[in-house]
Amino acid sequence: MINAYFLSDVHLDFIDTAPEREKREQFAAFLKKISADVTHLYLVGDLFDFWFEYKYVIPKAFFEFLKIFSDMTARGVEIHYLAGNHDFYAGTFFEEHLGMRTWPDSYEFELGGKRFYLYHGDGIGKKDGAYRVLKKILRNRLNLRLFRWLHPDLGIPLARRLSGSSRHYTSQLNHLRDESDYKAFAGQRFSEGFDFVMMGHRHNPLVHEKDEHRYINLGDWIRYRTFAYFNGKELSFMRFHEGEMTVFETGTQ
Repeated sequence: MINAYFLSDVHLDFIDTAPEREKREQFAAFLKKISADVTHLYLVGDLFDFWFEYKYVIPKAFFEFLKIFSDMTARGVEIHYLAGNHDFYAGTFFEEHLGMRTWPDSYEFELGGKRFYLYHGDGIGKKDGAYRVLKKILRNRLNLRLFRWLHPDLGIPLARRLSGSSRHYTSQLNHLRDESDYKAFAGQRFSEGFDFVMMGHRHNPLVHEKDEHRYINLGDWIRYRTFAYFNGKELSFMRFHEGEMTVFETGTQ
């Protein structure tokens, strides 16, 4: 039996606001809803608005969801967590303490006889050259060590401010930007034999089909609360709304 769920860009935040509380309540309700049958859960980047793994501490703001994930893996659920541009550094905590698999970039696998390619999607655009350089700098081992020297009470607010600016830019301008670079990237993966390509980052849910292949941008949980579901045979793009899971109509592009 396969019941696999794919989602991205939840952007769990540190600050307690009304929109954040609503998002957390809906996300927790979704995880509870799928808990009875989920076999695989794929978190395709930016689960947090900012995550950095310190040596001895973890942020208390995310404890509720870390506990949920720990309980899920203890029941045998396979959880994969891909790093996004807001996932600054994930070390060994998720794997050693929560039983989750982490991937710093893309993740390729086969499930139900289908080949999947997952990637958060940051840095794909032709105009993202400067970001690609910045990404290498931010994930440089020396720079990670230097940031770790900052006390979390200083480092987290600083990084959160930068993360908020990036998220605002992405979510506000996604509909104004051309999706052709992402479709072309997916097309390359199709030519390599992948059946399904899934990405996030754009906060722009869409389904793009080519022959028997399909690229899905998973949208986000800030506005859309969208996700993909694979039952071992068919792949569906869905939405969680008022406690129910329904097909999300985007139109095929």
